[in-house]
Amino acid sequence: METTHLNSSDLARAVGVNKETLRFYERKGLLRKPERTEAGYRLFNSTDVERLTFIKNAKSLGFSLGEIKELLAIADGNITCRDEVKSIAKSKLSFIDTQIESLYNWKRTLSKLLCDCEKTDSDDLCPIIQDLSKGKNND
Repeated sequence: METTHLNSSDLARAVGVNKETLRFYERKGLLRKPERTEAGYRLFNSTDVERLTFIKNAKSLGFSLGEIKELLAIADGNITCRDEVKSIAKSKLSFIDTQIESLYNWKRTLSKLLCDCEKTDSDDLCPIIQDLSKGKNND
């Protein structure tokens, strides 16, 4: 076990998160409850740095806290099936593909609405408001 101890400020700074984020992840069971000094300061070690870095990186890839918890359980050896990690990653990739398709559709629709808006006189009713009210361009 690593003997170098960090307080919560040092850990948060090392990984680039807020101290409140540490408490949140502790409450959610993603980070262990840390040792405390006699004065009550929380003490973390390099394993906690790695774990928090893992959580931060997984979040940046769009994994939910539930998915991160599953991945951490696998990393901790609580689940030995490597295929489970692959399944979680494939599911996330499929979700991202769906989001990209939705974003593309939103962009296409909004571009059309803006084009329609530019073609109308300023005295006409706004085509964006009209179309959104009718839902005819929403995908």
